[in-house]
Amino acid sequence: MTTLLAIERYLPPYRYDQDEVTGWVRAWLEEKGGASAARLLSVYQTAGVKRRASVVPIEEVFAPRDFERQNDRYIEIARVAGVDLARRALERAELRPADIHLVVSVSCTGLMIPAVDAYVADALGMGPRLARLPITESGCAGGVVALARAGDFLDAHPDRCALVISLEFASLTFQRWDCSATNVVSTAIFGDGGAAVVLAGRDHPRARGAGLARLAAAESVFFAGTTHLMGFRLRNPGLQIVLDRELAPFVRREVAAAVKSFLEPRGLRRDDVTQWILHPGGRRIIEVMSERLGLSAEDLAPTEAVLAEHGNMSSVTVLFVLDEILRTRRPRPGERGMLGAFGPGFGAEFALLEFL
Repeated sequence: MTTLLAIERYLPPYRYDQDEVTGWVRAWLEEKGGASAARLLSVYQTAGVKRRASVVPIEEVFAPRDFERQNDRYIEIARVAGVDLARRALERAELRPADIHLVVSVSCTGLMIPAVDAYVADALGMGPRLARLPITESGCAGGVVALARAGDFLDAHPDRCALVISLEFASLTFQRWDCSATNVVSTAIFGDGGAAVVLAGRDHPRARGAGLARLAAAESVFFAGTTHLMGFRLRNPGLQIVLDRELAPFVRREVAAAVKSFLEPRGLRRDDVTQWILHPGGRRIIEVMSERLGLSAEDLAPTEAVLAEHGNMSSVTVLFVLDEILRTRRPRPGERGMLGAFGPGFGAEFALLEFL
Protein backbone atom coordinates (compact mmCIF):
# COMPACT_ATOMS: atom_id res chain seq x y z
CA MET A 1 0.00 0.00 0.00
CA THR A 2 1.01 3.61 -0.56
CA THR A 3 2.28 5.47 2.52
CA LEU A 4 1.49 9.10 3.31
CA LEU A 5 4.77 10.52 4.59
CA ALA A 6 4.02 14.19 5.22
CA ILE A 7 1.39 16.89 4.88
CA GLU A 8 1.88 20.65 4.86
CA ARG A 9 -0.45 23.65 4.76
CA TYR A 10 -0.25 26.96 2.91
CA LEU A 11 -1.92 29.76 4.90
CA PRO A 12 -2.44 32.96 2.87
CA PRO A 13 -1.28 36.24 4.44
CA TYR A 14 -4.63 38.03 4.82
CA ARG A 15 -7.22 36.82 7.36
CA TYR A 16 -10.67 38.29 7.95
CA ASP A 17 -13.37 37.66 10.54
CA GLN A 18 -16.81 36.86 9.18
CA ASP A 19 -18.24 40.15 10.49
CA GLU A 20 -15.72 42.13 8.44
CA VAL A 21 -16.50 40.12 5.30
CA THR A 22 -20.22 40.68 5.90
CA GLY A 23 -19.64 44.43 6.03
CA TRP A 24 -17.87 44.40 2.68
CA VAL A 25 -20.63 42.28 1.12
CA ARG A 26 -23.31 44.62 2.47
CA ALA A 27 -21.52 47.66 1.01
CA TRP A 28 -21.10 45.90 -2.35
CA LEU A 29 -24.80 44.98 -2.52
CA GLU A 30 -25.85 48.52 -1.61
CA GLU A 31 -23.63 49.88 -4.38
CA LYS A 32 -25.01 47.38 -6.91
CA GLY A 33 -28.62 47.83 -5.83
CA GLY A 34 -29.00 44.17 -4.88
CA ALA A 35 -31.75 44.76 -2.32
CA SER A 36 -33.29 41.30 -2.62
CA ALA A 37 -29.89 39.61 -2.27
CA ALA A 38 -29.12 41.72 0.82
CA ARG A 39 -31.81 39.78 2.68
CA LEU A 40 -29.48 36.77 2.49
CA LEU A 41 -26.84 38.40 4.70
CA SER A 42 -28.17 36.51 7.73
CA VAL A 43 -26.60 33.37 6.26
CA TYR A 44 -23.17 34.81 7.09
CA GLN A 45 -23.93 34.37 10.79
CA THR A 46 -25.15 30.77 10.43
CA ALA A 47 -22.64 29.50 7.85
CA GLY A 48 -20.33 27.97 10.46
CA VAL A 49 -17.42 30.17 9.30
CA LYS A 50 -15.72 32.41 11.87
CA ARG A 51 -12.80 33.63 9.77
CA ARG A 52 -11.04 32.95 6.47
CA ALA A 53 -7.84 33.72 4.63
CA SER A 54 -7.31 35.46 1.31
CA VAL A 55 -4.29 35.66 -0.97
CA VAL A 56 -5.08 39.33 -1.66
CA PRO A 57 -6.34 42.17 0.57
CA ILE A 58 -10.13 42.27 0.85
CA GLU A 59 -10.31 45.64 -0.90
CA GLU A 60 -8.76 43.97 -3.95
CA VAL A 61 -11.37 41.19 -3.82
CA PHE A 62 -14.18 43.73 -4.16
CA ALA A 63 -12.42 46.06 -6.62
CA PRO A 64 -13.46 46.10 -10.30
CA ARG A 65 -11.25 43.85 -12.44
CA ASP A 66 -11.48 41.66 -15.50
CA PHE A 67 -10.74 37.96 -15.90
CA GLU A 68 -7.26 38.60 -17.30
CA ARG A 69 -6.23 40.54 -14.21
CA GLN A 70 -7.81 38.01 -11.85
CA ASN A 71 -6.09 35.10 -13.53
CA ASP A 72 -2.72 36.86 -13.75
CA ARG A 73 -2.87 37.32 -9.97
CA TYR A 74 -3.74 33.65 -9.59
CA ILE A 75 -0.69 32.58 -11.62
CA GLU A 76 1.64 34.99 -9.82
CA ILE A 77 0.60 33.79 -6.36
CA ALA A 78 0.27 30.09 -7.24
CA ARG A 79 3.84 29.91 -8.54
CA VAL A 80 5.32 31.33 -5.34
CA ALA A 81 3.00 29.47 -2.96
CA GLY A 82 3.38 26.17 -4.81
CA VAL A 83 7.17 26.20 -4.66
CA ASP A 84 7.23 27.13 -0.97
CA LEU A 85 4.61 24.51 -0.09
CA ALA A 86 6.36 21.74 -2.02
CA ARG A 87 9.75 22.57 -0.50
CA ARG A 88 8.38 22.43 3.05
CA ALA A 89 6.50 19.18 2.39
CA LEU A 90 9.62 17.49 1.00
CA GLU A 91 11.69 18.65 3.95
CA ARG A 92 9.14 17.21 6.36
CA ALA A 93 9.16 13.92 4.41
CA GLU A 94 12.98 13.89 4.44
CA LEU A 95 13.13 13.57 0.66
CA ARG A 96 15.00 15.42 -2.06
CA PRO A 97 13.20 16.92 -5.07
CA ALA A 98 14.97 14.32 -7.25
CA ASP A 99 13.19 11.57 -5.27
CA ILE A 100 9.80 12.63 -6.68
CA HIS A 101 8.63 10.88 -9.86
CA LEU A 102 5.05 12.22 -10.01
CA VAL A 103 3.58 15.62 -9.18
CA VAL A 104 -0.22 15.90 -9.07
CA SER A 105 -1.41 19.51 -8.98
CA VAL A 106 -5.02 20.37 -8.17
CA SER A 107 -6.94 23.62 -8.55
CA CYS A 108 -10.26 24.82 -9.93
CA THR A 109 -10.01 28.55 -9.12
CA GLY A 110 -7.62 29.65 -11.85
CA LEU A 111 -6.17 28.62 -15.19
CA MET A 112 -2.50 28.26 -16.10
CA ILE A 113 -0.71 26.33 -18.83
CA PRO A 114 1.73 24.88 -17.99
CA ALA A 115 0.21 24.07 -14.62
CA VAL A 116 1.83 24.97 -11.31
CA ASP A 117 3.52 21.54 -11.14
CA ALA A 118 5.89 22.56 -13.95
CA TYR A 119 6.98 25.70 -12.11
CA VAL A 120 7.48 23.72 -8.89
CA ALA A 121 9.55 21.09 -10.70
CA ASP A 122 11.63 23.76 -12.41
CA ALA A 123 12.30 25.73 -9.23
CA LEU A 124 13.20 22.71 -7.11
CA GLY A 125 15.20 20.81 -9.73
CA MET A 126 12.94 17.79 -10.21
CA GLY A 127 13.22 15.44 -13.17
CA PRO A 128 14.11 14.74 -15.86
CA ARG A 129 12.01 11.56 -15.52
CA LEU A 130 9.01 13.20 -13.94
CA ALA A 131 5.32 12.55 -14.60
CA ARG A 132 2.96 15.49 -14.07
CA LEU A 133 -0.81 15.31 -13.68
CA PRO A 134 -2.75 18.60 -13.46
CA ILE A 135 -6.36 18.21 -12.25
CA THR A 136 -8.53 21.26 -12.85
CA GLU A 137 -12.21 20.30 -13.01
CA SER A 138 -12.82 18.14 -9.93
CA GLY A 139 -13.77 21.04 -7.66
CA CYS A 140 -14.15 20.20 -3.98
CA ALA A 141 -13.43 16.51 -4.65
CA GLY A 142 -10.02 17.26 -6.17
CA GLY A 143 -7.98 16.60 -3.03
CA VAL A 144 -9.24 13.03 -2.74
CA VAL A 145 -8.92 12.53 -6.51
CA ALA A 146 -5.27 13.60 -6.34
CA LEU A 147 -4.44 11.18 -3.52
CA ALA A 148 -6.17 8.36 -5.40
CA ARG A 149 -4.31 9.03 -8.67
CA ALA A 150 -1.00 9.29 -6.80
CA GLY A 151 -1.84 5.95 -5.18
CA ASP A 152 -2.53 4.39 -8.59
CA PHE A 153 0.85 5.58 -9.86
CA LEU A 154 2.69 4.25 -6.82
CA ASP A 155 0.92 0.90 -7.02
CA ALA A 156 2.32 0.61 -10.55
CA HIS A 157 5.74 1.98 -9.50
CA PRO A 158 6.11 0.86 -5.87
CA ASP A 159 9.74 2.00 -5.53
CA ARG A 160 8.91 5.67 -6.25
CA CYS A 161 7.48 8.74 -4.51
CA ALA A 162 4.81 11.27 -5.44
CA LEU A 163 3.86 14.81 -4.46
CA VAL A 164 0.32 16.20 -4.37
CA ILE A 165 -0.14 19.99 -4.41
CA SER A 166 -3.56 21.62 -4.01
CA LEU A 167 -4.01 25.40 -4.29
CA GLU A 168 -7.37 27.18 -4.27
CA PHE A 169 -7.85 30.96 -4.35
CA ALA A 170 -11.61 31.51 -4.32
CA SER A 171 -11.11 35.21 -3.55
CA LEU A 172 -9.85 35.64 -7.12
CA THR A 173 -13.07 34.23 -8.58
CA PHE A 174 -15.45 36.73 -6.92
CA GLN A 175 -17.75 38.35 -9.50
CA ARG A 176 -18.83 41.92 -8.65
CA TRP A 177 -21.51 41.96 -11.34
CA ASP A 178 -23.29 38.87 -9.99
CA CYS A 179 -25.80 39.77 -7.25
CA SER A 180 -27.48 36.37 -7.40
CA ALA A 181 -28.34 34.44 -4.26
CA THR A 182 -25.80 31.79 -5.27
CA ASN A 183 -22.95 34.29 -5.39
CA VAL A 184 -23.95 35.94 -2.11
CA VAL A 185 -24.24 32.61 -0.29
CA SER A 186 -21.01 31.18 -1.72
CA THR A 187 -19.16 34.32 -0.63
CA ALA A 188 -20.24 33.44 2.92
CA ILE A 189 -18.27 30.18 3.00
CA PHE A 190 -15.38 30.04 0.52
CA GLY A 191 -11.79 30.79 1.51
CA ASP A 192 -8.24 30.50 0.17
CA GLY A 193 -5.55 27.99 1.08
CA GLY A 194 -3.20 25.27 -0.05
CA ALA A 195 -1.92 21.86 1.01
CA ALA A 196 0.71 19.38 -0.09
CA VAL A 197 1.05 15.65 0.62
CA VAL A 198 4.10 13.46 0.00
CA LEU A 199 3.54 9.75 -0.66
CA ALA A 200 5.83 6.73 -1.10
CA GLY A 201 5.25 3.38 -2.80
CA ARG A 202 5.38 0.21 -0.72
CA ASP A 203 8.92 -0.73 -1.84
CA HIS A 204 10.50 2.67 -1.26
CA PRO A 205 12.85 2.80 1.78
CA ARG A 206 10.86 5.68 3.32
CA ALA A 207 7.72 3.52 3.33
CA ARG A 208 9.41 1.22 5.82
CA GLY A 209 10.13 4.07 8.22
CA ALA A 210 7.91 6.55 10.00
CA GLY A 211 4.78 7.62 8.17
CA LEU A 212 1.34 9.07 8.79
CA ALA A 213 -1.02 6.53 7.22
CA ARG A 214 -1.38 3.99 4.44
CA LEU A 215 -3.77 4.52 1.55
CA ALA A 216 -5.73 1.27 1.66
CA ALA A 217 -8.36 1.94 -1.02
CA ALA A 218 -9.98 4.65 -3.12
CA GLU A 219 -13.09 4.80 -5.27
CA SER A 220 -15.07 7.23 -7.42
CA VAL A 221 -18.85 7.36 -7.77
CA PHE A 222 -20.52 9.15 -10.70
CA PHE A 223 -24.20 10.12 -10.48
CA ALA A 224 -25.67 10.34 -13.98
CA GLY A 225 -27.90 13.27 -14.89
CA THR A 226 -26.49 15.62 -12.26
CA THR A 227 -24.14 17.92 -14.17
CA HIS A 228 -26.30 20.90 -13.18
CA LEU A 229 -25.74 20.57 -9.44
CA MET A 230 -22.43 22.41 -9.09
CA GLY A 231 -19.52 23.84 -11.02
CA PHE A 232 -18.31 27.03 -12.69
CA ARG A 233 -19.49 28.88 -15.79
CA LEU A 234 -16.73 30.70 -17.63
CA ARG A 235 -18.05 34.21 -18.30
CA ASN A 236 -16.23 37.14 -19.88
CA PRO A 237 -15.54 38.65 -16.42
CA GLY A 238 -14.37 35.31 -14.94
CA LEU A 239 -15.59 32.16 -13.22
CA GLN A 240 -19.22 32.26 -12.05
CA ILE A 241 -20.05 29.68 -9.41
CA VAL A 242 -22.95 27.25 -9.85
CA LEU A 243 -24.60 25.75 -6.75
CA ASP A 244 -28.04 24.30 -7.46
CA ARG A 245 -30.68 24.40 -4.73
CA GLU A 246 -31.14 20.64 -5.17
CA LEU A 247 -27.55 19.93 -4.10
CA ALA A 248 -28.18 19.35 -0.38
CA PRO A 249 -31.37 17.27 -0.95
CA PHE A 250 -29.46 15.13 -3.46
CA VAL A 251 -26.62 14.51 -1.00
CA ARG A 252 -29.21 13.64 1.66
CA ARG A 253 -30.72 10.98 -0.63
CA GLU A 254 -27.47 9.45 -1.86
CA VAL A 255 -24.69 9.78 0.72
CA ALA A 256 -25.60 6.88 3.02
CA ALA A 257 -25.87 4.35 0.19
CA ALA A 258 -22.68 5.65 -1.44
CA VAL A 259 -20.66 5.26 1.76
CA LYS A 260 -22.13 1.82 2.43
CA SER A 261 -21.26 0.67 -1.11
CA PHE A 262 -17.67 1.78 -0.55
CA LEU A 263 -17.21 0.11 2.84
CA GLU A 264 -19.16 -3.16 2.48
CA PRO A 265 -17.11 -4.77 -0.34
CA ARG A 266 -14.06 -4.23 1.88
CA GLY A 267 -15.69 -6.06 4.78
CA LEU A 268 -16.22 -2.86 6.75
CA ARG A 269 -19.11 -1.13 8.45
CA ARG A 270 -19.58 2.45 9.51
CA ASP A 271 -18.43 1.60 13.08
CA ASP A 272 -15.11 0.28 11.75
CA VAL A 273 -14.17 3.84 10.76
CA THR A 274 -12.99 5.90 13.73
CA GLN A 275 -11.82 9.04 11.93
CA TRP A 276 -14.13 10.79 9.45
CA ILE A 277 -12.18 13.06 7.12
CA LEU A 278 -15.02 14.80 5.32
CA HIS A 279 -15.07 17.87 3.14
CA PRO A 280 -17.18 20.63 4.75
CA GLY A 281 -19.14 21.82 1.74
CA GLY A 282 -21.06 24.11 4.07
CA ARG A 283 -23.02 24.00 7.31
CA ARG A 284 -26.04 22.42 5.65
CA ILE A 285 -23.98 19.65 4.04
CA ILE A 286 -22.34 18.87 7.40
CA GLU A 287 -25.80 18.55 8.97
CA VAL A 288 -26.87 16.20 6.17
CA MET A 289 -23.81 13.98 6.69
CA SER A 290 -24.42 13.90 10.43
CA GLU A 291 -28.04 12.89 9.93
CA ARG A 292 -27.62 10.34 7.14
CA LEU A 293 -24.36 8.72 8.31
CA GLY A 294 -25.22 8.74 12.00
CA LEU A 295 -22.12 10.76 12.89
CA SER A 296 -21.73 12.46 16.24
CA ALA A 297 -20.56 15.98 16.97
CA GLU A 298 -17.23 14.43 18.00
CA ASP A 299 -16.96 12.61 14.66
CA LEU A 300 -17.47 15.86 12.77
CA ALA A 301 -15.47 18.15 15.07
CA PRO A 302 -12.37 18.30 12.78
CA THR A 303 -14.56 19.08 9.75
CA GLU A 304 -16.39 21.79 11.72
CA ALA A 305 -13.11 23.24 13.01
CA VAL A 306 -11.62 23.59 9.53
CA LEU A 307 -14.80 25.21 8.19
CA ALA A 308 -14.84 27.65 11.12
CA GLU A 309 -11.21 28.74 10.81
CA HIS A 310 -10.64 28.52 7.05
CA GLY A 311 -13.98 28.23 5.25
CA ASN A 312 -14.54 25.95 2.26
CA MET A 313 -11.25 25.91 0.33
CA SER A 314 -12.56 23.55 -2.35
CA SER A 315 -10.05 20.72 -3.07
CA VAL A 316 -7.72 21.85 -0.27
CA THR A 317 -10.26 21.48 2.53
CA VAL A 318 -10.31 17.72 3.01
CA LEU A 319 -6.50 17.75 3.25
CA PHE A 320 -6.77 20.36 6.01
CA VAL A 321 -9.26 18.10 7.81
CA LEU A 322 -6.80 15.21 7.56
CA ASP A 323 -4.04 17.44 8.93
CA GLU A 324 -6.35 18.63 11.72
CA ILE A 325 -6.99 15.03 12.78
CA LEU A 326 -3.29 14.19 12.70
CA ARG A 327 -2.42 17.29 14.75
CA THR A 328 -5.16 17.15 17.37
CA ARG A 329 -6.21 13.50 17.66
CA ARG A 330 -3.05 11.54 16.89
CA PRO A 331 -4.89 8.38 15.74
CA ARG A 332 -3.59 5.09 17.11
CA PRO A 333 -1.83 2.64 14.77
CA GLY A 334 -4.42 0.52 12.99
CA GLU A 335 -7.26 3.03 13.26
CA ARG A 336 -9.15 3.59 10.03
CA GLY A 337 -10.05 6.92 8.52
CA MET A 338 -12.35 7.62 5.60
CA LEU A 339 -11.91 10.60 3.31
CA GLY A 340 -14.99 11.79 1.49
CA ALA A 341 -15.81 14.71 -0.79
CA PHE A 342 -18.36 15.59 -3.46
CA GLY A 343 -17.51 17.45 -6.64
CA PRO A 344 -18.83 18.56 -10.03
CA GLY A 345 -20.14 15.84 -12.27
CA PHE A 346 -21.86 15.21 -9.85
CA GLY A 347 -19.63 12.70 -8.13
CA ALA A 348 -18.30 11.39 -4.84
CA GLU A 349 -14.69 10.53 -4.07
CA PHE A 350 -13.79 8.20 -1.20
CA ALA A 351 -10.51 6.93 0.20
CA LEU A 352 -9.69 4.63 3.10
CA LEU A 353 -6.68 5.24 5.34
CA GLU A 354 -5.01 3.01 7.92
CA PHE A 355 -3.10 5.15 10.40
CA LEU A 356 0.44 4.26 11.43
